[in-house]
Amino acid sequence: MEDLQPYQSYLSAEAAQPLLDILQHKGIPYETAVERGQSAVFDPSFAYNASFSRVVVKLSPADFEWVRRLESEAHQQLMAEVDPDHYLFKFSDAELFDVLSKPDEWNSFDVSLAGQLLRERGRDISADALQGLRQQRNAELAKPEKDQTGWVVAGYILALLGGFLAIFIGWHLYRHRKTLPDGRQVAAFSASDQRHGFRILVLGIICSIGWVIVRILTPASPPYYEEIRG
Repeated sequence: MEDLQPYQSYLSAEAAQPLLDILQHKGIPYETAVERGQSAVFDPSFAYNASFSRVVVKLSPADFEWVRRLESEAHQQLMAEVDPDHYLFKFSDAELFDVLSKPDEWNSFDVSLAGQLLRERGRDISADALQGLRQQRNAELAKPEKDQTGWVVAGYILALLGGFLAIFIGWHLYRHRKTLPDGRQVAAFSASDQRHGFRILVLGIICSIGWVIVRILTPASPPYYEEIRG
């Protein structure tokens, strides 16, 4: 199966169910995962997992935009029946535009409702306007993380010491990617940090192998009691 990436996260399995119904009806491949702290454990049934913090739905990046359109269509009837006390009715125009520009931070129904409310207020949310907002958001998220100076220094030191941890640090800096709301994957770190990551990776492998060879070729010291008798 193609590598699936996080599409949307939810606070409960019940909140994720409308999206899962759409995916199952359309035969769109997906996976679900349960986030506990910083880790995610695959759990296709959500059975007896009362302790999880967030539910993550994963899709093929190529399906992201299609699924968003399907969700938007499914929300049309729901928006006609929405409770007038829904919290988005209290949002200012700027706050509603913020919801539209960050669909990765809100559930899809809130995004659709924010668009409807802005239309009712006479604001421009044409397809072109929405596309511009989301392109701006993607450009912001695509920016590399801040310089990883601490990890770079630690990586070089550990590599010279023959630490296998340096290999993982180097690989992470060199190859780590993040998924944008439109499904594209981009490098998480700057080109400079990636170059350092590659060097740390190579140096860590070389030094680790070197230290292993040294340990193998270095004769073992005689037992202490034999040194005394000699």
